[in-house]
Amino acid sequence: MIAHRGSGNYEPITWVGRLPVYATTIIVALYVASMIGVALALASGAEAFLGKLTFDSGAVLRDLELWRCVTYAFVNAPDPWFILALVMLYIFGRDVEQYLGRTGFVRLYLGFLLLGPSLLLASSLATGQDYSLGRGWANFAVFIAFAALYPNAQLLFQIPAKLFAGVFLGIFILQLLASREWAEMTVLLATSFLAWYAVRHGAALRLDFLSRLRPVTRGRRPKLRVVRSPEDEPVDPHRIIDPLLDKISRHGLSSLTRREREQLERARTVLLGMEKH
Repeated sequence: MIAHRGSGNYEPITWVGRLPVYATTIIVALYVASMIGVALALASGAEAFLGKLTFDSGAVLRDLELWRCVTYAFVNAPDPWFILALVMLYIFGRDVEQYLGRTGFVRLYLGFLLLGPSLLLASSLATGQDYSLGRGWANFAVFIAFAALYPNAQLLFQIPAKLFAGVFLGIFILQLLASREWAEMTVLLATSFLAWYAVRHGAALRLDFLSRLRPVTRGRRPKLRVVRSPEDEPVDPHRIIDPLLDKISRHGLSSLTRREREQLERARTVLLGMEKH
C-alpha cells in the first residue's frame, strides 16, 4: 500500500511551529470560524441571513441557490457536542487522511457533504415535496471511515473503534426515529454506508471521487530489488512495513512509537526510490 504513495500527498501541507497542518486541520479550522460567525450572526439578529445558508431542496430547485448544498454543514451554533465532534474529526480524520492521502481524503469528504443534498434533491423531484437538512453527517462519516480502516483500534476504556461506531450510529438512529426525521435518517444511513464502503471497496466503485481510494485488503506485493539504506545496510521494506501495518490495523496510527515511525518512513523512502528506477 505504501509503495504507491506519492510523498507530498501524505505529508502535512505545512507546519505551524511543531504542529503539522493537514487538510483535516484546515477543515476543523473552517468549522470553528463558521461557528464563531454563526454565534455573532445570532447575537446581531441575522437569523434571516443564516436561513439563506441552510439546505432547503425547494430553494435549491426553484431559486437555484446551489451554495446551500455545501454551506448547510457550516451553520452550527456553539454547542459542547459539536465541539466534541470537531475534536473527533481532528483526531480520527488525520489517520484517515494519512491512509488515503490528501487528495483522496478531500474527495471523500466532499462526497460526504454532497451525498445528503443530492438524495434530498432527487426525492424532491420524485415526490414534489420540499426537504430540509438540519445537520451535516460528514464528520461522523469520517469516524465511520476510521472504524472501517482500524476496526480493532482500542479507544476509550479499551473499547474497539468498530463498537464505538456501532453504538453512536444506533443512538443517532434512535434519536431520529423518535422525532420522525425520516429524511435525516436516510442521509445518516447513506453517508455512513458510503464511508464504510468507500474505504473497504473504494477502488471498485469506478467513480471519479473514489476511484483512487485503495481497499483495505492487501494487494499483490510488487517485485522489488535490493536497495541499500544511507547506512549501507540491506533493507527489506516489507519486513519492516508488514509488522507496523499490523500494529496500525489493531491500534491505530497513533500507537506507533517515534522509532517505529522513523522505521516506517525509512522503508517508505526505499520503496519510493525503487519506483523511480
